Amino acid sequence: MNPTTSIYLDLVRILAALAVFLAHASWQQNSGGLLWPMNGHGREAVDIFFVISGFVIAHVAATREPSALPYAINRAARVLSVALPALVLTFVLDSIGQAFKPELYRGWCCDIAGSTAWQFLGSAAFIGDVWGHHTAPGSDIPFWSLGYEVWYYTAFGLLAFARRPWGLLGAGALMLAVGPGIAVLFPLWLLGRVVYPLCGRHPPTPRRAAILFAGSLAALIADACLATRTGEIYESFTLGAVRLHDYMQDYVIAGLFALHLYAASGLAGTFPAFLARRARPIRWLGGATFSLYLFHLPLIHVVVALVPWPETSWITRTLVFLGVPLLALGLAELTERRKSAWRRALLWVLRTRVPSGTPAETPTQV
Repeated sequence: MNPTTSIYLDLVRILAALAVFLAHASWQQNSGGLLWPMNGHGREAVDIFFVISGFVIAHVAATREPSALPYAINRAARVLSVALPALVLTFVLDSIGQAFKPELYRGWCCDIAGSTAWQFLGSAAFIGDVWGHHTAPGSDIPFWSLGYEVWYYTAFGLLAFARRPWGLLGAGALMLAVGPGIAVLFPLWLLGRVVYPLCGRHPPTPRRAAILFAGSLAALIADACLATRTGEIYESFTLGAVRLHDYMQDYVIAGLFALHLYAASGLAGTFPAFLARRARPIRWLGGATFSLYLFHLPLIHVVVALVPWPETSWITRTLVFLGVPLLALGLAELTERRKSAWRRALLWVLRTRVPSGTPAETPTQV
């Protein structure tokens, strides 16, 4: 992957993570509906995250992780460095928030997702969405996507490192075990895997790339603004017309973004200087997107629960829209940016050594 494409991916990840954050911050109960047009657009961001994840994993598997052990260690360190702290922090923050303003948590998270023990233990094992039994840990609704992503990592590992035909059979059996709701979105993730070699071996010419880049971007914006979706992406799988329509929209967004990513590879020589001058802040912020994704909603709710002002107050809104991202950036310093420490701990537990080199990829993250 050339440096320009890598920086551009970080930029897209930042924008997608912000879209998820703004979609939740714009809820009526969180900010009085400020920036309400963003509400509901987190789903498109998740579709994009899936494609990016497949693309980046294809890259690291081809260049930095030549066997199953380093692949598994690096994936585990990446996920656990943020997922486990997110579970602990969510439990603590939800307990505090519910003590001050319990009505803020009723009817959408903590009282409708089963017992608290199942919410957090099931999420810790990434089985909260197996066979359509959706369970998120407390108010951390975005955590659901890890219950998809972890199984995509595992299926890809089987395909990439197990002998044929056992890898294919193992991946198929895994998708059957986790259920159709997770399996139906695996092709979105695989789109990134398909696009990656095309970008390296057969990039479009600059002229064709410019047309595809602008056209796919315009189509993505138009679809996000005009398309309608009825349900949440993690709802139980059905073959009903409404549910199939929503899945079709997921495939449209993922397909358009895959095309956009392919076009960007053909423009790598067009704006390297522009991105290179901004590479440091882009990479720094890109290295905190997983933390923003997983921490923001519990943080938003505890802020709204604790402050003495109503959600429509500009003080509350400032704390939500500015204070929460800053807190997430601080938490990233203690979690996401400490992947190497988690990696060393896992290696110590396994009493083994693998080649160093941990890529900077972000799991999907609403």
